Amino acid sequence: MRIIHVTPRYFPSMGGVEVVVQKISETLSKKGIQMVVYSVDRNSNLTQTQNINGVLVKRFIPLAGDPLYLPQPKFVASLRKEKADIIHVHNIHTLPPFIVALCKRGNQKLLLQPHYHRYGQSPFRHSMLGFYQKAAFGTIFSQTNAIIANSTYEKRILAEDFPKAKNVLLVPEGIDVDEVRFVKRTPEEPKRILYVGALVRYKNVDKLIEAFAYLLAKESGNFKLIIVGDGPERDSLVNLTHSLGISDFVEWKNMLRRQELLHEYSRASVLAMLSPLESFSRVVYEALLVGLPAVVLDFGALKHLVAAGFAEGVKSLTAKDVAGALLKAPEKTYTRISSTADAFLDWKSYSERLLNIYRKLCEG
Repeated sequence: MRIIHVTPRYFPSMGGVEVVVQKISETLSKKGIQMVVYSVDRNSNLTQTQNINGVLVKRFIPLAGDPLYLPQPKFVASLRKEKADIIHVHNIHTLPPFIVALCKRGNQKLLLQPHYHRYGQSPFRHSMLGFYQKAAFGTIFSQTNAIIANSTYEKRILAEDFPKAKNVLLVPEGIDVDEVRFVKRTPEEPKRILYVGALVRYKNVDKLIEAFAYLLAKESGNFKLIIVGDGPERDSLVNLTHSLGISDFVEWKNMLRRQELLHEYSRASVLAMLSPLESFSRVVYEALLVGLPAVVLDFGALKHLVAAGFAEGVKSLTAKDVAGALLKAPEKTYTRISSTADAFLDWKSYSERLLNIYRKLCEG
């Protein structure tokens, strides 16, 4: 069996989609399945073809980068020559799924993993998403043999927004459950408020910084804000901490090794994730498995965590409301989420589910 994954970016680029593709590809490669990854992220630091942990990676230069990831013509020519049983394409918010749907040929099966979160990352991007939905989604869905939703939330909004989409399968996302559950929490003083993720506008890290400044101004306790990640908003966020006079209380970290990130979970008093554009948040689930309280939005993909008593929710992004939740969360006792939760799988179980889907698609 030969499987091709098509994704906007691949390791060493990091993010939710990138982790999923890497874990699937490397795990199934060890089982003897030929795994090839096509990505649209080639730059001067990345070669066109390389083998990473048994996975053949083919990178192409984007004619238009984030958020479109429009590939060069070589991408299409190469993909058409591939003798793949299944093309597994990711991220319906970008152009590769449409390109792949047009390139599908013969008996090839197309598996779509949309990572769909309903809204664009800005008003302009949302308007473009609406145009893309009308112009391309019909083609994508008509060529797709199966669709993977990574959460009950994503499956629901796919059904609501695209009632003609067929064969939508729920496969809760994978997490390094065994690795995370052995992390021992040792919260430090001053209390550490942790953010882990990309520094992009829709993640609302600026709102977290403003709430942190409010907390420092209103409370007598000692606090630190730890921001782990990188992205196009980094410079403006650093400038924001200076303008608010709180730069001495903020630590910036990036490119942490896995054990270093787990150590940050163990030291923190609370994790904050204020992004409304998620279909699943691995960071939040990892924190909850460690026993680290989390502050999330009380709407969207993580609302059910608040309703179930796993996390502290905020209904608005005002500095006062977020600061109040950050202060409250470390003092409350929450229901401890377990590795038996229906919301996620360990990577072994996740890969086995995917392998079963691949086999059924190949059997027709």
